[in-house]
Amino acid sequence: MTKPGFIPPMLATLVGAPFDDPDWLFEVKWDGFRVEVVVDGDTVRLWTRGEQDASRYFGPFVDPPTWLAARQAVVDGEVIALDERGEPDFALLQARIKGRGVAAEPTPFVYEAFDLLHLEGRSVLGEPLEQRRRLLASILQPDPRVRLSESIAEEGVAFFEAAKARGLEGIMAKDRRAPYLPGKRTDRWQKIKIRPEQELVLGGWVKGTGKAVDLGALLVGVYEDGLLRYAGKVGAGFTTDNRAELLAAIAPLANEAPPFAIPPPRAAARDAQWLRPELVVRAEFAGWTGDGIVRQAAYKGIEIEKDPRQVIRERPKS
Repeated sequence: MTKPGFIPPMLATLVGAPFDDPDWLFEVKWDGFRVEVVVDGDTVRLWTRGEQDASRYFGPFVDPPTWLAARQAVVDGEVIALDERGEPDFALLQARIKGRGVAAEPTPFVYEAFDLLHLEGRSVLGEPLEQRRRLLASILQPDPRVRLSESIAEEGVAFFEAAKARGLEGIMAKDRRAPYLPGKRTDRWQKIKIRPEQELVLGGWVKGTGKAVDLGALLVGVYEDGLLRYAGKVGAGFTTDNRAELLAAIAPLANEAPPFAIPPPRAAARDAQWLRPELVVRAEFAGWTGDGIVRQAAYKGIEIEKDPRQVIRERPKS
């Protein structure tokens, strides 16, 4: 019998379009943060995908583990916050991480559990996804803090259209026969986005005008062949609260020179204040230009515990 511990999460490949297939399961792509929950008796540990303590952000909200009918388990899932419609809201999640609007909420966070990696002293990584999910469903107890991420079989196109009608971020497609591959990015898990989204490394910022005089835009990049490439500006999506949070987060990162391998165009770099490339943000955008610049990018929030050097341009595979 082995004790449960952190398992590097399996990663999905971005693809361009939904599909139908009887051998695949489809579920919501939750707009939150990936978190692994390790339960060992009465002890509950929350881990980010980079093996950092996730309770620093969410607190012990799944403790005690009365939501689980098992003494030992490792569960994979996503922490989200639900808006008044019951839909995931990333901005609301960021606000609740910062402690805003939590007092009136009995359950500020919800854990969407979608996979089971270890159960009662044994690994289930080699079991097919369908069997792992069956085991997971059998041990989850009714609880407002934790719920099973529901899935449907075969009808990926219809599920994608339903997710679009709900205003969701996208869907996941998973081979129901596939084992869990720790730390691997595989085409047996696929993500299909409704709203294009990209993680970006902060390399600088510029002031704005009017109400945004304190922060007007972020200068961002992605890594390519080990070098940070300039990828344009993020100039929308800011609020009074998230501008203040960003300014506090970037203050210790001030740097004299641009961190990009090739300096940004002169117009973009005018009056820029440079940063050490240590902070990752999440943004929605309309697409990429031919020379690798994000178009119409809007800020969503700071990505927790993300290694900047893992941030690359995501290109959907056919």
